[in-house]
Amino acid sequence: MTLADSSVAQTERPPFLTANGQPRAFVIVSSARSGSNLLVGYLRQLREAACFGEILRSDFVDKPGWQKLVGRLDLPGAARELHVTDLTAFWDLFLGQGLRRRRWLGAKAFYYHRRGDPVWERFASVDHRIIHLWRDATFEQYVSRLLAVASGEWKSPGGDGDEASQEEPDLAARVTFDLADYQRYRETMKADIEATRAKYGGSGRYVEVEYRQLLDHGHVGSLLEELFGERIDVTETLRRQRGRPKTEYLTNPAEAAPFVADSVVRGFASAGAQ
Repeated sequence: MTLADSSVAQTERPPFLTANGQPRAFVIVSSARSGSNLLVGYLRQLREAACFGEILRSDFVDKPGWQKLVGRLDLPGAARELHVTDLTAFWDLFLGQGLRRRRWLGAKAFYYHRRGDPVWERFASVDHRIIHLWRDATFEQYVSRLLAVASGEWKSPGGDGDEASQEEPDLAARVTFDLADYQRYRETMKADIEATRAKYGGSGRYVEVEYRQLLDHGHVGSLLEELFGERIDVTETLRRQRGRPKTEYLTNPAEAAPFVADSVVRGFASAGAQ
């Protein structure tokens, strides 16, 4: 190989790879109430990894977390405009600044964040690792989301503007189950999970984690060691305060009862099950 050829190869080499060709950038692809804050908490225990929250959501520039991000990574003034007009360029700027400080850098992106934006194609590149976090128990996820929306409790103390890692135990704050809304939700969730697998699953840089696996510290420790080469003493960062059956938080539990076992893997109950 000539010097010129070497220069071209170096120019064409994806920018965010380790010396042995492993991705330095990672994305947690998930949805609200799937345990993403818990996973972020685990990742932040790694010495050489930095993991941010929902920095790609369209309104993030108006959230308190934006100024924290700008300050921590010393982002230039153009970052705000790029976030609005060219999310892929913003993402690469984010990586370029952050990877000066840490060996691995990432954030989480929910299925519906800037749906259809070219940044989702950027995630498919070889210098990215996709960590797909999903929740099989669709009914539980749906009710958890209803409760969070109704209570406004989306932020954990000291968090960076993401979904809460704690849930309020107040049984007086009940919500109403709407069958039509729920059916739309579970079909969308199933479609998004399948689309993520289809888009990224053919790559060796893709890994799946189901919500319940996050509570298995041995599994999490092995996974992080495999992905990032560091074994940590995994500590719990989630307090499950809403440990009661989800129907107890509903004003109309009888209407919801046929759907409590709904599962992406095992299937959904039909509306006629009532």
